[in-house]
Amino acid sequence: MSSNPDLLTPTLSFSWPRIAAIFYGASNMFNVSFDGGTFPLSDVQENPARYVRRLERAKVTPGYATCECVARATPLQLVIRRYGSLLHLAGWPDDGHRHDRNCAFFKDPNASPVTSGGDSTAAIIATPTGLNVKLDAALTLRETATGSGGSSTQTSPRQSRRSASLLAFLQTLWAEPALNQWTGTATWRHWGHCNGQLLAEVGTALINGAQAQTVLHIIRRFDEADRAAINAELDAFVARLATEKGPTRRGLIVGELSDVAPTQYGHALSLRQSARKYYASTSLIEHASRAHAHAWRALGERSARVVALLLVERTPKGHLKVVDLAAMLCSQAFIPCDSIHEVAMANRLIAEHRDFAKPIRMSDTDDMLPDFILRDTRPETHIEVYGMNGVDTYEARKRQKQALRAARRIPAVEWNVDRESLEAVSLPPPAGR
Repeated sequence: MSSNPDLLTPTLSFSWPRIAAIFYGASNMFNVSFDGGTFPLSDVQENPARYVRRLERAKVTPGYATCECVARATPLQLVIRRYGSLLHLAGWPDDGHRHDRNCAFFKDPNASPVTSGGDSTAAIIATPTGLNVKLDAALTLRETATGSGGSSTQTSPRQSRRSASLLAFLQTLWAEPALNQWTGTATWRHWGHCNGQLLAEVGTALINGAQAQTVLHIIRRFDEADRAAINAELDAFVARLATEKGPTRRGLIVGELSDVAPTQYGHALSLRQSARKYYASTSLIEHASRAHAHAWRALGERSARVVALLLVERTPKGHLKVVDLAAMLCSQAFIPCDSIHEVAMANRLIAEHRDFAKPIRMSDTDDMLPDFILRDTRPETHIEVYGMNGVDTYEARKRQKQALRAARRIPAVEWNVDRESLEAVSLPPPAGR
């Protein structure tokens, strides 16, 4: 096979049905119980509308659901949390480490990328009641705003807290419920799984001082039977952005970006989960294509997905204008990636049922951030995907990381994308196999 990086997409020549079969074949099903019944967690996450009445009753009595991932005399309790018109399950506070490692509610207390409440100046802070986020974009404009992010002129001069970009916030949304990780035994992850886990984490969050559900809408997985309800939920969210009187209100919408098409006045964006169009200026699209180049180039690739966080305003005619956006490149199973070559590697690791994580940098404290970490080897193995060979600064950083790994005796797998095919890369076998 050619080592030309432009031809790397077909390296894993799996058809979509075959990939789906591989992932579903690794199924490790867990159940949850509430309202006198036991149900597959995956179905509760993917089809929340089916369980609204049962969850409403359980939220009253006994006030919680339970997770059956680990056999216990007293099952682990789950929070029943309302977000918009639906209810979702979330892990009980400080209980995540007690769940099975393959359970969606498992949380490693040492793995969160978010700053704890000790640093009051951090842009994203984890508090006992949920995330507290300060974005570098204003969600309410009382006067004129500056910059594409729309910083409000109302900002207090005493404000010393740092702010997060839309991309940093989107990455945090993904990392907090461990959507940047794969255990090797989970079922195929699609948007329904992501939506359920995202809402479980963000349900009690504050974003620029506002309750998350008033400013953030995460579109749920499209189902023809629920088309009307899905559209009604989005319409209700958009209606709150009306600005006929008072300040301009903006909203944040998360979905899978499927298309960007030119129009008479700019561009129209489409999200896979709904038919609504989002309108953006040509200058914003040009900026986004540069700022999120890897994600933008992957639009239309069957091997990849692109998740978008849109900052929108409602026009007088009821259209949604995109003020700013972030685009995050992902593998087919929504593992975040930094390049199309990383997408190919992530897809291979998932197809081979490997246990791995994609580290996400949230600060400058990590001096050696690998592209992936294989967690099923002893010791763990770093994976590096080298796609910019020959660039002086890139080569210098590569040598620095190689020296650090050698000093710390960390094994590594290195894929030079312009010198060998992905099929030729040898991965160490999982421990115990």
